[in-house]
Amino acid sequence: MLNKLLQEQIKQHLGTDHPVELTCLFESISDSYNHYQLGKDGKADIDKLKKEIRESKDNNELLETLKESINILKEEDGAALQSTENVQVLQLARLLKEETRNRRDAEKQKLQHTAHLNACQKIVHIGSWEVDALAKPNDPHFWSDETFRIMGYDPGSIAPTYTTFFNAVHPDDRLPVITKLEGYYKTREPYEIEHRLIAKDGTEKIVRSIGEVIVDEETKEPIKIFGSLQDITHRKKIENELKNAHYELKTLFQNMQEAFYSIDMNANVVLQMSKACEEIYGYSADDFLKNVDLLMDVILEEDKHLIYNNYPAMNAGESFKQEYRILHKNGSLRWVEGRINPTLKDGKLVRLDGVTADITKRKMTEIALKENELKFRTLIENGSDGIAVTDEKLNLTFVSNSMLRLTGNTVEEMIGKSVYGFFPQEDMETLNQTSKALFDHPGVPAPIKGKFPKKDGTFFSYEGFVTNLLHDPCIHGFVTNFHDVTERQNAEEALKASNEELKKTNTELDRFVYSVSHDLRAPLASILGAIGYAETETAEPDMLQNLALMKRSAQKLDGFIVDILNYSRNSRLEIKQEKVDFNDLLSDVKNNLKYMGSGHTSVDIRINVNKSLPFYSDKSRISIVLNNLVSNSIRYCNPNITDPFVEVTVELSDSTAKLVVKDNGIGIDKKFHDKIFNMFYRLSKKSEGSGLGLYIVKETVEKLQGSFNLESEPGKGTEFTICIPNNNTQIDDDGSCC
Repeated sequence: MLNKLLQEQIKQHLGTDHPVELTCLFESISDSYNHYQLGKDGKADIDKLKKEIRESKDNNELLETLKESINILKEEDGAALQSTENVQVLQLARLLKEETRNRRDAEKQKLQHTAHLNACQKIVHIGSWEVDALAKPNDPHFWSDETFRIMGYDPGSIAPTYTTFFNAVHPDDRLPVITKLEGYYKTREPYEIEHRLIAKDGTEKIVRSIGEVIVDEETKEPIKIFGSLQDITHRKKIENELKNAHYELKTLFQNMQEAFYSIDMNANVVLQMSKACEEIYGYSADDFLKNVDLLMDVILEEDKHLIYNNYPAMNAGESFKQEYRILHKNGSLRWVEGRINPTLKDGKLVRLDGVTADITKRKMTEIALKENELKFRTLIENGSDGIAVTDEKLNLTFVSNSMLRLTGNTVEEMIGKSVYGFFPQEDMETLNQTSKALFDHPGVPAPIKGKFPKKDGTFFSYEGFVTNLLHDPCIHGFVTNFHDVTERQNAEEALKASNEELKKTNTELDRFVYSVSHDLRAPLASILGAIGYAETETAEPDMLQNLALMKRSAQKLDGFIVDILNYSRNSRLEIKQEKVDFNDLLSDVKNNLKYMGSGHTSVDIRINVNKSLPFYSDKSRISIVLNNLVSNSIRYCNPNITDPFVEVTVELSDSTAKLVVKDNGIGIDKKFHDKIFNMFYRLSKKSEGSGLGLYIVKETVEKLQGSFNLESEPGKGTEFTICIPNNNTQIDDDGSCC
């Protein structure tokens, strides 16, 4: 044991923070002491001293000497020494103190180096490890603090082993790591591998392992293995993000509709060109890479000056944007927008980065809009309708040329003026009501009409609409569209007067028709009665012939009067809706016409009504139609056949009545089919009719909203097909059944 007095002296003068080796040395000095000699250079022979100290038996002498030497050390600047022995002891004490300080400094430096190394490892996320080459899986290794942290453990909290490490390697990466280590043991070459780790808390990390073997120089067998473990998770994440960003940028570069390009101005070559150039220019990227002048060659000659004008700005490093036309490879003309960003180095242009976008559609739209705007303005300025715009206070902000023409005013005389100043006082109430309605219902057109004063004091009549478009930022006002209706109103007034005159004429015509039906037909009836009586009173052939001629003329005149009456009634009287019994109606027609064939071959009148269904229409008008058609068949029968006939067939349905009047008479040539329905048209001067019969048939059928069809050939007879809607049912969409 170290002498207590010596311990106190050492503690007082040397402190307690000294290595174990020095403590052992002090103990040796305490146990033994012997004389020692200085070396030739005046310094103690340390090895000899240690040997003598170890062999020394006299502790008291050593203690006294050491005490004295320590006391001497208290003196400043090496005070006078009294003996050679003291000098030697002093040297020994100084040697011991220096050795103690050096060892303490070495320990502190080692601790500082270790702390510095740990701090560096923590900053860069790199841990170190070391293991004996012959260590077993569960033998402890050395792990630095950062290695513990990378593995997810607190430093020193577990015993680091192969098993601990490999259990943390991601299952999918264990085989590659083992394979790498096996090759590493065989080749003894340093290894490097990246793999995944599952930290203690379950976090997945990506690490980079580097290892190296230390071998025995003589046996060449491995002694130790040491290496590093770096957490590169963050770096890998950034690399992947950069990789993805690069891929996205590349994809964007290749798939954007704009063409991107870069030009090295020193080498005068295209560095890169995106794929979109094929769509915009028609040329491939290789075409541009091979020919840098192609970018200018495709520009339309008339537009190249637009690019040349930007050269000063470009050489000054200023970016610019320009629209111009190019000639596509397929020969089509296209509009593009080019944006150029120049790069200068030492004031010299060294690089151009550009973007070209196809703006053909946009440009065509702009051109079309300008053309439409010009067309619209031309229509407004040259149209007959007047257009005016007023603000919320009803002050005029725009008037069209047509309004200026209508009013006789100039632009200066109208713009900025209130519309109230153009109307007489009696119109103020109407203007106020219209204004209130416009404010209450924005966007809803309000009808207007009245008279507007001209500059010369006269007025013109107008009609139109006013719309509140204050909410529309392009208009922000009341828009008035109107047109001059002076001529129309004058025409309406004239028409009104004409209608009054027509009413008067119609009234007179009604009186005339009444007069015809009573005042003309009554004498004709008396004449026909007298002729009939005279025929019974004479047997003379000449007299009978003359009476027959008189009778025929009177009947013809009566028939004409009847046609006139029928036409008048059809055009003037309203359609009656009444139930029609075709059997009764046709029976009346047959009875009326059974004697018509007098003097001619007798014509057989046949009647067929297929059904007895309720049918509603104008019975009188249908009777007129059938009487005219049947009488024509009788009148124009074929005298060369033995069995002339006219057959009337009626086919009834819920929606229509189909009337077919068919005969085997002389027929009508097809070239006359369209003409026979004209008023007063007769095929020849020998025709006995008035020329009104078929015209009345056509007008009457149309009045009944029906349709008709004619089929006839000379010598083969005639067939009329008429369809009349049943007003008691739904009529077909086209109003016909034929």
